[in-house]
Amino acid sequence: MRIPPLILLLMLAGLLSLHGEKTLPTNSPDQKDASLPNPSPVITKAKAFNPIIPGFHPDPSICRVGDDYFLATSSFEYFPGVPIFQSKDLIHWKTIGHALQRKDQLDLTHARCDGGIFAPTLRFHKGTFYMVTTLTSPVSGSANQKGDFIVTATNPAGPWSSPHWIDKANGIDPSLFFDDDGCVYMCGNMKPENLLNEKHRVIWIQRLNLTTWQLEGPQGILDSAPYFTSGKLGSVSNFEGPHLYKKDGFYYLLLSHGGTGKNHAVSIWRSSTPLGPWEENPANPILTQRMEMKDRTPGITCTGHADLVQGTDGRWWMVFLGVRGEDGNSPMGRETFLEPVDWSGIWPIVNPSHTGRTDFTIDSPDPGNTNPVTGKFRTNFKDRSLSPEWSMIRTPDAPWWSFPKEGGSISLQLRPDEITGSNQPSFLGIRITEPNCMASTSVSITPTSPEECAGLAIERSSVACWSLVVENPGNGPQVSVFEGTNRLAFTTIKADANIDLRITMKFPNLDFSFKQDSKNWKTITSCDAPAIATAPPGHFTGAMIGLYASSRGKESDQRANFDCFEYNPDLR
Repeated sequence: MRIPPLILLLMLAGLLSLHGEKTLPTNSPDQKDASLPNPSPVITKAKAFNPIIPGFHPDPSICRVGDDYFLATSSFEYFPGVPIFQSKDLIHWKTIGHALQRKDQLDLTHARCDGGIFAPTLRFHKGTFYMVTTLTSPVSGSANQKGDFIVTATNPAGPWSSPHWIDKANGIDPSLFFDDDGCVYMCGNMKPENLLNEKHRVIWIQRLNLTTWQLEGPQGILDSAPYFTSGKLGSVSNFEGPHLYKKDGFYYLLLSHGGTGKNHAVSIWRSSTPLGPWEENPANPILTQRMEMKDRTPGITCTGHADLVQGTDGRWWMVFLGVRGEDGNSPMGRETFLEPVDWSGIWPIVNPSHTGRTDFTIDSPDPGNTNPVTGKFRTNFKDRSLSPEWSMIRTPDAPWWSFPKEGGSISLQLRPDEITGSNQPSFLGIRITEPNCMASTSVSITPTSPEECAGLAIERSSVACWSLVVENPGNGPQVSVFEGTNRLAFTTIKADANIDLRITMKFPNLDFSFKQDSKNWKTITSCDAPAIATAPPGHFTGAMIGLYASSRGKESDQRANFDCFEYNPDLR
């Protein structure tokens, strides 16, 4: 849960409001600056609140360019792929675009739920941004190959290049490191030839040629096998999410392990060369919220998949994913968290005041600023474009949305694809950011066949989805509530009029209501929907809520017009 509003207001009293400044990147160091000091985190009066980017935003990767921070997260089967965020203070983040916005970059045709784009790494070097990620299988019928690829840009808001596919880059979770001698290294995880068990993985590191986009030279390996046999690190399955750094003449290899569930953790090694051999930090893991940790903050689990960045003042910070909730079940899925890091010694210490643990409240990176809880979203589409907050399921072949009038509204084409299928439905969604929230819209549609419908939908996957739609099964227009393809309830309405629709979530309950020629909302039905928050591992995304239109398996020339959309997280 978030901080209660009254307490929040007291903590915010006298603090500066958030800034809205946006600057373009300059040619500055990416992860570290050798001229900066390495002080311990200082205690500040201002507080910041985790998660710093609420909603389904897992696997964060971060870099600093001058005074600006840029961050990328995983997007899985959603399009556009890999959202890019910008901040000046590490706590106020704005979505400025996506690295993968075109079908030639990302074809997610028939991508399975929780498939598609896995963890990205975002880096900056000599005027160019690099984003490396993995397109996973199965993506049957896709024009794209699967595997690791890199796209580049001079402006993180885009445009980004076409993919450079990296041959022989095995596994997932690739990362890049630019050494000060001009060499570039790529690392990732993979299955070894001699598997101890199905969760045995190794981390590989190899030099990358940025002219040919090919891996070259010998390969360094950090194998998890010794930790399986010794029992060290607690849970050592699935070595993944590696990142390389260089500090004080040593190379540091940060990685995650233990899987994406409650045993998730982060550990670190160092070496005098980028390929190893690797010396283990005796204090590993440096970040975890495992249930057996008696001193951990209740309500945060599954922390891992981290990246480090040095701030403009020399202090270090870690971004990582986490899940709100004791059981790991959260409709928001895995979100982006932040903790300070003391790297004044040989090894980094995460959150020194609560070593290795994650807290909801931290000292603000900016002593004069905090991040007030917001998350409201409203649009009437007057700018005749989709803002970066919107996502769709898989890659569209052609636009099925348009903006029919200057005064504002969006029109969605009714197409045969449904949110319960594996194709590309007419669905525009935003990420759920709180367990209690509300979304509403005003829709105009005149169904001419029983298959045509339009309204609101909330979904976590094709098997965990609910919709509130206007339809006409043959007896006249009605507003119906569906769980998947099963109609739960309906109520008749007048024809040829705008209908206001609303879905309210007080997790795990969903309430479906409407109004027509009335000031009062009328509930059609409510239901429990625990599947909207299925916990990892195996479920990597979070819930989306938004606009939906379908002709449910039949061709149609119909369109549905939506005058507005509003999302309001209830923080009480």
